[in-house]
Amino acid sequence: MKKLNQILQNSSNSSILQMSHIYKIWYSVIMDNLKTVTTPYNFDPYTKTLTIKVHDNIWFTDLSYMTEDFKIKLNEKGLDVLKVVFKYSPKYEKIKQDNQTTYELSDKCKNYIENSVKKINNKEIAENFKKYLINYFQHNNFESWIVK
Repeated sequence: MKKLNQILQNSSNSSILQMSHIYKIWYSVIMDNLKTVTTPYNFDPYTKTLTIKVHDNIWFTDLSYMTEDFKIKLNEKGLDVLKVVFKYSPKYEKIKQDNQTTYELSDKCKNYIENSVKKINNKEIAENFKKYLINYFQHNNFESWIVK
């Protein structure tokens, strides 16, 4: 009879177990003040690349200079990592309203809305467009709107 972890390792749940293991190791390696601004996002077993989302722009810049240090620490803890990649991903504060999840608009998003609306000469159309954008960004993150 097989043990549960042997069954899970041979199933599609193995990636879940792997990410759970990566989370534990990542949070044991980093400083306490980075635990709220970083999240392990993906591990590619073929290239052995660990992608970490960073939710703070200043820390993103600082951490990008420390990739080698983290790679060494992670390998010392038992992960087989060849590359650590940091990806900036702002963290949106979710607000629960009437059984709907909404996002608080960031300053960047508010500026984008204001700049978009002020280019429209017709006040009625501008106001309707502003309402549309506010509603959209309350239910979708700002990056989903911008095509990169």
